Amino acid sequence: MKRLLALGAVVVLALTGCSGKKDTGGGGQSGGDAVALLTDVKKTIDDAASVHIVLTGRDLPDNAQTLASGDGVATHAPAFKGKLTVRSAGAPIDAQVVAVGSKVYAKLSFTPTYIELPPSQLASLGAPDPSILLDPAKGLTAVLPTMKDPKIKGDTREGAKVLTEVTGSVRGKDLQGIFPKAPADQDFPSTFKIDKDTKQLVSATITGPFYSGATSSYDVTLDKYGEKVEITKP
Repeated sequence: MKRLLALGAVVVLALTGCSGKKDTGGGGQSGGDAVALLTDVKKTIDDAASVHIVLTGRDLPDNAQTLASGDGVATHAPAFKGKLTVRSAGAPIDAQVVAVGSKVYAKLSFTPTYIELPPSQLASLGAPDPSILLDPAKGLTAVLPTMKDPKIKGDTREGAKVLTEVTGSVRGKDLQGIFPKAPADQDFPSTFKIDKDTKQLVSATITGPFYSGATSSYDVTLDKYGEKVEITKP
C-alpha cells in the first residue's frame, strides 16, 4: 500500500508540473525555421497594396539630427503620405509629407504650402525617402531574410492575436535604406513580432548605434494591410 501511495504521489506531482508549463509555441527554434518564417513575412508585406506604419525613436542623442517619429501609409507605387518628425539640436520639427516616385514634398509648420525636398536633404536629417518604406530591396522587408542568427523565441497572445517572436541582429548595411545614418559595419539587435495566422509583421524593435555616440532604439508597428489608398502629388 505504501508503495502504491508513493507511486500515486509521483504521478500527481508529474501531472501538476506538466499542467503548469506555458505553451510557447515552439520557443527556441532557430535557423531554417526562423528564416522560412521571415521569408513568408516579407512576401506578405511585398504582396500588400498598402501598409500603415508608425515609427517611434527612443534614446536619441540631443546633439544630432535624428528621425524622431513617423506615422503614415506606404504603398508599392511607390508612395507615402503621413507625418515625419525630425529633431535638430534637440528641437522637434514636424512635417506633413507626401512622397510619390522619387519626389518628396513636405509642409512644415511655418510653410503655407508643400515644398519639394531632395531625398539627400532628408538623409542628412536621418530620415529616408519615405516612398521606399515598402521597397522589397531597400525598405522594411529587405532586412527580414538577411537577419543574422534568427531564433523563434515563442508565442504570446495579444487580444485575439497569437504573435510569434523572432530575435536576431540586423546588419547596418541592410538598414541604410530606411535609416540613412546607420553604420554599415554594425549589427543591430532586433525583435520582430509576427501574427501567427496571417504572417503579417505586427511590430519590430531595432536597437543600436544609429547615431554616433549613442545607442538608440526604433519601435515600428504595422497594421491596416492591403487597404486601397491613392496618393498623389500635393
